[in-house]
Amino acid sequence: MERKIRAYVRMKGLATALLAAMAALYGVARFYESQWPALGFVRALAEAAMVGGIADWFAVTALFRHPLHLPLPHTAIIPRNKDRIGENLAKFVETNFLAPEIIAGKLERMDLTIQFARWLSDPVRGRQIARWTLDFLPNLLAAIDDEDVRRFLHDNLARRVRDLDTPSIVGAIADTLLEDNRHHAVVTELLGQLTLLFEEHKPTIRQRVRESTAWIWKKLSIDEKVSDNLIAVVDETLKDLSENPEHAWRRGFDDAIRRFVVELRTSPEYLAKWEALKERFLDHPAVKDYLATVWREIKTSVERDARAPDSYIEARIEEAIAGIAKGLIEDAAMRERLNAWLRETMLTVIDNQRHGIARLISDTVRHWDADTVTQKIEWEVGRDLQFVRINGTVIGGLVGLVLHTIDVLIF
Repeated sequence: MERKIRAYVRMKGLATALLAAMAALYGVARFYESQWPALGFVRALAEAAMVGGIADWFAVTALFRHPLHLPLPHTAIIPRNKDRIGENLAKFVETNFLAPEIIAGKLERMDLTIQFARWLSDPVRGRQIARWTLDFLPNLLAAIDDEDVRRFLHDNLARRVRDLDTPSIVGAIADTLLEDNRHHAVVTELLGQLTLLFEEHKPTIRQRVRESTAWIWKKLSIDEKVSDNLIAVVDETLKDLSENPEHAWRRGFDDAIRRFVVELRTSPEYLAKWEALKERFLDHPAVKDYLATVWREIKTSVERDARAPDSYIEARIEEAIAGIAKGLIEDAAMRERLNAWLRETMLTVIDNQRHGIARLISDTVRHWDADTVTQKIEWEVGRDLQFVRINGTVIGGLVGLVLHTIDVLIF
């Protein structure tokens, strides 16, 4: 702006000096014209130049202020019409710059996504973005209230758990196991584990049987036979259950599972129990404490990583940025979809806001001080307007010279 002001002042001085020179030249030519008639041509040139220069000075000055402080009609045009100029400027911008068809044509010729991808692909820029993000993260986490986060996590977990159709999930798992008798493998595995457990605790079982039998049985050594027979019966039963899928007990177990699945899905009592179980789980202090602990550990881990010279998060952010840039550059179809989305979004935003933008321009100009507006415009275009004064002086002088020459030659 200072450069424009200096250029304006310099050009204004030159135009004024030229007008003054023409006035001086007119005075000299007029004084000596009686002695040297040829000076009539000079006088005519200077006289017309003064007329042209003064006329253009008046016209240029009338744009910004009253010439010679005289309140003549149609002077100080810009200060008096500031609001109207603002309205017209706003309408001009809205019509010629923000019209949807103009914006659409401009956007159609632009590949915004490839420009962004190339900008993002610069490794130095990716590192800067990653570093800035990492510097920002600890401050962001510190500004977040821990209790608010815990409540947020708990509320979201509660919503997910309450929306979970647990009976249907358990029933679906049971149906999968019952299909083609797949649950038999599970039952067989359980029986195998039970057999191993029973084998491991046989000595303890014998000891407990002996301790529980009467003293007369011990004297007759019947307690050992009882414990051995009991263990043999259990062994035989477990073996039979494991090897015979058609065992009556296993068929009874199958029927019990099927009844349980049906009741699980249809019984109001079971449904109420599941809902009560969910609420007890959600209200348990251990769940709330765990969520708070998880958040604290996340904050601590991020803060520790942000201070580390070989930050894992920073490296991952850099990789993600590079991957996004590379993917956009290589995937033309994705770029086109993004460009279409950007064009549609920008057109929608601009079309919805163009009246507001125009109103912002007119309101801004309306609230400007008249002297401020005048001065700003004068500094912006005043240098070119001083050329108008110079041209008026020169052209006026030449016209005066031509007219005087015609007058001499004809009359």
